[in-house]
Amino acid sequence: MSSMKKLTQKQQRFVDEYIISGNATQAAIKAGYSKKTARFVGAENLTKPNIKDELEKRNAEIKSQKTMDMQEVMERLAAIARGET
Repeated sequence: MSSMKKLTQKQQRFVDEYIISGNATQAAIKAGYSKKTARFVGAENLTKPNIKDELEKRNAEIKSQKTMDMQEVMERLAAIARGET
């Protein structure tokens, strides 16, 4: 991680909402930033190292949860071979 600075509650909420929608402006609004500044704040947040690091970390976690490991693959293939599916 290139930045060890903790996220504020608003920034953490922004990350949560951005992961869901992929829209920085809407994520900023839902995180509690004003509608008037949400577009600017959303874009700015995406450039902050601590927020970028958290987004990368969360996306990696999501990706790893979607990927089967070798044990799961072998169990699934064995079940198919036995006609259990």
